Amino acid sequence: MEQRFFCLRGFMKSGTNWLGGLLNTHRNISVAGEFHFENVIAGLDQMLGNHYLYQSQPELASQVRARLESLIKATICDATHPDTLLLGDRTPHSIEPVTLPNAPHVSIIRDGRDVLVSRAFHLFNNPQAHRLFTRIPEMAKTWEHFKADPWFFKKNPDRLLCYEVMVRESGIGWSKQVMADQTVNERHPDLPVKFVRYEALHADCAGERRRVFEFLNIDPDYCDPIPDHLQPGFAVERPDEFFRKGAVGDWRIYFTDDTKKWYDDAAGEALQHLGYSDQPDPGGRLI
Repeated sequence: MEQRFFCLRGFMKSGTNWLGGLLNTHRNISVAGEFHFENVIAGLDQMLGNHYLYQSQPELASQVRARLESLIKATICDATHPDTLLLGDRTPHSIEPVTLPNAPHVSIIRDGRDVLVSRAFHLFNNPQAHRLFTRIPEMAKTWEHFKADPWFFKKNPDRLLCYEVMVRESGIGWSKQVMADQTVNERHPDLPVKFVRYEALHADCAGERRRVFEFLNIDPDYCDPIPDHLQPGFAVERPDEFFRKGAVGDWRIYFTDDTKKWYDDAAGEALQHLGYSDQPDPGGRLI
């Protein structure tokens, strides 16, 4: 049978690692990441759209795009098990720019407020990876407390999200991506897309996994049982590790009145549109 490819997408800290692990329990699926081909695709699309040579010779432009697609597939093969039937590119990013135009896309969505909490812990565990700690000197001081005591935020929950810039920037980034993904079929009507809610995966892990297998057109029964480390959440929280807690609704512990206001200003419309807000959604849900 011919080898096929798919893409696994989602905003950072939304569960792409978890869902990728669950899909890897299928004996005919191999998922790997993070490739971040979107950086290459965005540059290529700009080049093809801006230069006369490619605009005047659309067949040449198509050939260039096809060769890059072949290179991307070869790279995925190199990073996965190449004798597997279905190979996946797991990259926490938006669906666009579309890396593999004819491949099915699975996108996981998580409540942006829980994403913010997970991202904040991730930042404090990896301060060297982000310039926020130089932009916000007080944040660097808080990191010293966390470094000395991994349970610092458990004891001082109001200190995790007390930085307005971090909260607003995270909310804006999440909102822009999830809202753009919601309308991707308007721009790519032939692109097969399935959205998976992190919360639904938490509530019915086996059922959601099966539904993704069915969407990918692969035998949902040809898989292994879900191992303990891929079950929803963790029995013990691990604040100083990459996979910390895996909880739903954890934001209620850490959101102060200020945090709620900042985040609602930045992402309230998206929360409401996706049904995460306590307020009714006037526009209806797309999922």
